[in-house]
Amino acid sequence: MVELENTSECEDTSQAGPVGALVSRTVETVKVYTRHKRTCPKLDRPDWARCNCVKWLYVYRDGKSKLTSAKTRSWERAEQKARELRDSFDPTKRLQRQLEAKINARNGQVEIALAVDQFVKEVARLNREEATRAKYNLTLSRLLTWCTAQEPAILLLSQLDVPTLRSWIHCWRGAPTTRHNQHQRLRTFFRFCMEQGWITENPAKRIKNVTPQQEETLPFSRQQYDALIEATYYYDSRGKEKNGNTTNSRRVRAYLKLLRWSGLRAGDAACLPKSNLRDDDSLFLYQAKVKSKASAPVQVLLPHSVADELRKVPPGSCTDPNYFFWSGRSKRKSEVSNWQKIFSKILSKAVEMLPKLFLDANGRQKPAHLHMMRDTFAVEYLLAGMPLEEVSRLLGHSSVTITQKHYAPWVLERQQRLAARQREAWANMGVEENRHGARAHRRHRSRNTRRHTSFRGRTSGSAAPRR
Repeated sequence: MVELENTSECEDTSQAGPVGALVSRTVETVKVYTRHKRTCPKLDRPDWARCNCVKWLYVYRDGKSKLTSAKTRSWERAEQKARELRDSFDPTKRLQRQLEAKINARNGQVEIALAVDQFVKEVARLNREEATRAKYNLTLSRLLTWCTAQEPAILLLSQLDVPTLRSWIHCWRGAPTTRHNQHQRLRTFFRFCMEQGWITENPAKRIKNVTPQQEETLPFSRQQYDALIEATYYYDSRGKEKNGNTTNSRRVRAYLKLLRWSGLRAGDAACLPKSNLRDDDSLFLYQAKVKSKASAPVQVLLPHSVADELRKVPPGSCTDPNYFFWSGRSKRKSEVSNWQKIFSKILSKAVEMLPKLFLDANGRQKPAHLHMMRDTFAVEYLLAGMPLEEVSRLLGHSSVTITQKHYAPWVLERQQRLAARQREAWANMGVEENRHGARAHRRHRSRNTRRHTSFRGRTSGSAAPRR
């Protein structure tokens, strides 16, 4: 076992006597060890360095021990990380490294690790969302790991030219959307480095980004939504008995209705403060800039029955009095994860009750997740004739372009305009229209008219009477 130890001693012998000298001793230790796989023949030898198992670091400092992965299978690289960690404990060496970094920065030589550290601090200063910060940290940590693993190691920002960066990008795996988003984060990082004067060009911008996949927006149908709400009445039931008055059942039902009628994201709804719900059943969402000069409150109106049910939702065992569902202590990501698990149970019960509703034409189960409640909110308003710009504001999108990207196919006016243009073209081409199709089109328009007139008065699971 290789042990890298930094020990500082302070002795005070001014007090003589039987008690002896007072000795204050601080020990800081970093040890490299191997966490073997179960199939490794050296399973009982954590100090064995010549196997392909992952290397770990044991860190002891300030009376506390910590185990952390070295993120490498090479003992030599793990030792190098241990030495760097040991040097970071020494204030003299830490100051020396900072001075060297400043000297290198003046000479145009900035370390990649220093640039990443400064960028991460800037992202935190700008108060970005926790999920956004985590994604930046993941992308840049992968970049650092890849640069360290090269022979020789890539340490300076100036070494990351276009060919070098392209060789790393070629190693990426995952869906096109994942690779597209990671490339965008890389561009942001290098743009920050350009603004600091560390580099003269953005190498990530000179590499063409992949086109992300456009996933089809799939809202819940009214029958599916009603089936999910009905399944909440069996949430705490072990058998087939219906019991919707339990605390958990009422909380799940109120949460799903809040998602459906507010258009909030799963995390925003889970951490929603009670103060956001007004006496007029309006739900305050956010402050939106109007023509970049003033701020105006944007709010969505909830049906009275949904708002009343939300006000009466019983608190959980750890719920903060100022929130509907949140304890006030856990992270937003943890709350979303918990609600996703709960929703999977509700979905399983709904599929058990009405399996045909959640199957496609091939007999496979249709996708279903919490964000589809937000899609349902947007699509129902668009089909009811609300302009895309107003739906965009209700969704809290920074630009109507984002709303158009995901929901443009559902705009009722656009669908009708395109159908009318096609019929005009058919008439000019002499193509005879199917009479059955024409009658169905007139019936569809009449049905939409009835939906518009009854939309405001409906307060249950769907936005209009059943077809």
